[in-house]
Amino acid sequence: MSDTAKDGPAWRRRKNDRPTEIIAAAREMLEAKGLSGVSMARIAARAHVSEALVYRYFDSKQALINQVLTEWAEPFITSLMAKLDGATTARQRLVLIATSYLRGMDDTPRLHRVFYQELRWQDYAGSPLHKLNRRFANTVVEAVEAGIATGELRADLDAPMVRDMLFGGLEHVAMRTSFAGRPVDVEQQARSFVETLLIGLATK
Repeated sequence: MSDTAKDGPAWRRRKNDRPTEIIAAAREMLEAKGLSGVSMARIAARAHVSEALVYRYFDSKQALINQVLTEWAEPFITSLMAKLDGATTARQRLVLIATSYLRGMDDTPRLHRVFYQELRWQDYAGSPLHKLNRRFANTVVEAVEAGIATGELRADLDAPMVRDMLFGGLEHVAMRTSFAGRPVDVEQQARSFVETLLIGLATK
């Protein structure tokens, strides 16, 4: 069977690829310029299509950027969840979460900043991107609650506060390393940060 008979005419395959190409162009621009440097016209030029065609697939810049960030975040979170399934202690879980978060900031610092610092869409709540972010944030809460249940962590801990401390502290690590263009030993920094945090969290 010929490729044309199997997959359809070349023009149809090209048409089916266009959303993927537009998303790829948008991601390249986000990584290079950040949110302020991206427009639908520039994305269209990068993808070698008309601006009208971009709007045919994505109703707005917001919808397109949300899709870019959803496709960026989903594999990261899926991979972390699989690793957490094999962890047996709060310490192991928190180190895995801290390592994943810090590595994400080191690998794609611009996208991280767009997601966590620049993105302020009005309809973000309830979106697939919001649900992914909540799923990730809840890994810390669940790790702390599991540690309390096993007696590894203090019973009086506020799990959401621990979550905020963990992510806030790691953001500062990234600010002086990854975001500043300086090298960072991700695993060592994650372990060191969690061990310091546990001084105040663990049972005596």
